[in-house]
Amino acid sequence: MLRALGERYRLGVVTNGIDRVQRSRLAASRLAPLFETVVTSQGCGFAKPDPRILHVALDALGVSPRHAVYVGDDPAVDGEAARAAGIPFVWMDRGDAVRGVRPRRRVQSLRELPDLL
Repeated sequence: MLRALGERYRLGVVTNGIDRVQRSRLAASRLAPLFETVVTSQGCGFAKPDPRILHVALDALGVSPRHAVYVGDDPAVDGEAARAAGIPFVWMDRGDAVRGVRPRRRVQSLRELPDLL
């Protein structure tokens, strides 16, 4: 599904974490080539829910917030970062307990994304 999405959209990763660890995980999963940019909190100095981490990714992709969508699995952290950055948020619902408000846009699989986009 990421390959199909990558044919139509520019893809990036934004993650709170140690740069070397997150990049090695992507490399091990063989997903790294599917993403144009990888932004880590360690690498840019901001951590979600600070919206600046998303702005770093948008700048790297050359995309404005209104032409982006942020998909994340934590409505409290990812959703707040997206809201503060002015980016529509899609919650990847993995069945975990949710703190706060459940987002309106919700998917349980990446296969559902094209219908939302």
